[in-house]
Amino acid sequence: MKIIFSLVLIVLYTINIVLSQQSYPCPFYRSLSLTNPPMNGDDIYILQSLLTRTTGLENLSLTSNFDQDTQMALAKFQSLNNVGTTSGTLDVNTANLILELNSEDGYVDNGQIPAGFLYKVHIPVYKNRSIETIATLYDSNLNVLLKFPVRTHGQNDNVTGLAENEFCEDGSTPTGLMMFDLNSPEPDPISFGPYPINRAVQGIAGNAAIVISNIRDGILMHTGEWPNWTPSQPMPNSHGCVHGHPSDIDQVQTILSTQLNVAIRQNTYGAMPYTHQPQGILSIELID
Repeated sequence: MKIIFSLVLIVLYTINIVLSQQSYPCPFYRSLSLTNPPMNGDDIYILQSLLTRTTGLENLSLTSNFDQDTQMALAKFQSLNNVGTTSGTLDVNTANLILELNSEDGYVDNGQIPAGFLYKVHIPVYKNRSIETIATLYDSNLNVLLKFPVRTHGQNDNVTGLAENEFCEDGSTPTGLMMFDLNSPEPDPISFGPYPINRAVQGIAGNAAIVISNIRDGILMHTGEWPNWTPSQPMPNSHGCVHGHPSDIDQVQTILSTQLNVAIRQNTYGAMPYTHQPQGILSIELID
């Protein structure tokens, strides 16, 4: 009987831990606090990056270690926003609030293309990523070559049913500026289409600078051979990629390779570090 009781306690304890972890909003999954040695991870890097968007915390070092400076910065954030604690420990309430207040990067496209790049894709997006928007393909002189509909909605959370945010592994496509490059087709045409794809290689500004590609890789612009889908319908959600209609993705790669002399690089399939020199720029900005 004692053995059964002990097993029940273990099961209940395990369930409690799992539920506690699930209650943290992605990308956070655990309580973060000052320890010796310090806790380390991508979640801490994201936390530090978001904290720097709070006035007075702009100079916090992005170390990926939960050090004393991070604890003090988090305590100040908690104090400024009346979280109910100033412990400097990341609890569920603080995690939800920092995502609510500091997720938007304020990135605004400057209407330019940096020297040395052959093309640019600009995509305006709404907070509601279910709304599809119009992407614009430019050459290096900012001549408009193509306008086409895209979808940047990631996966929905399995528990809440809500869209996962840009810092989640399968969340919406991150906003910001990033290097972009044309790669040979992915090996799965049903999921990625039969055409060459464009790969987000390295973030430069905004949320893209936080997560691409050190935390999120495999952010592509592609299409798919989606079952029972027609162009009159909304495109399916992605795992963080930019989805486009098959005819448009084909047209993009044709324009790039034949008109702009953009090389179709051998697909790296997400291997890091990226071994090619990126030829393009992707700019995604929030417009509401």
